[in-house]
Amino acid sequence: MIYVLILLPIALILFASKVKQKHRENNKPVIERSPLGDVNAQSVPAHRNAPPIQPTISREASGGAEHSLLIVDDQMPIRIMLRELFEQEGLHVYEAANGTSAIEVASRDKVDFILLDLKMPDMDGIEALQEIRRFNQTVQVAMITAFGDPDKLDKAKALGVKSFFTKPFDIESLRSHVLESLQSERV
Repeated sequence: MIYVLILLPIALILFASKVKQKHRENNKPVIERSPLGDVNAQSVPAHRNAPPIQPTISREASGGAEHSLLIVDDQMPIRIMLRELFEQEGLHVYEAANGTSAIEVASRDKVDFILLDLKMPDMDGIEALQEIRRFNQTVQVAMITAFGDPDKLDKAKALGVKSFFTKPFDIESLRSHVLESLQSERV
């Protein structure tokens, strides 16, 4: 039994590295990253040990994606998983590790949909959304949370949030919801 517990993570790591290698071989768009604090900085290549950064894909590099998505979550594995999922669907994807960077990205770039974590270290999702709503009243938002505080959920609804996903969420339900919401926006 202990061998299974040891070999399973190793197999998952090898599988993930194989998938990433295949992803690179298929000439997917190159993701350029810039430091969060410096909006006008030259883009630099991604590096695993770099401080939290926000990837940007140009509309041209993303094949002229019609819609854009901002993923805001302080947990990097969730951001990576969701970014890869939605890039495969042809969306232009931005990431933010906290509320401050989410506000910065939403004010700087056209964002059609935001997946927003409720509980984050610097400011919670409600505070970030209040700031975003000052300059963007129409962006669609879905909250992701591990804790369903009724007061926070009521505030989110008042700010126009129509859907909530509890961690751990069903990734297929989340994907379908976002894509259907973006599709209905177009009609």
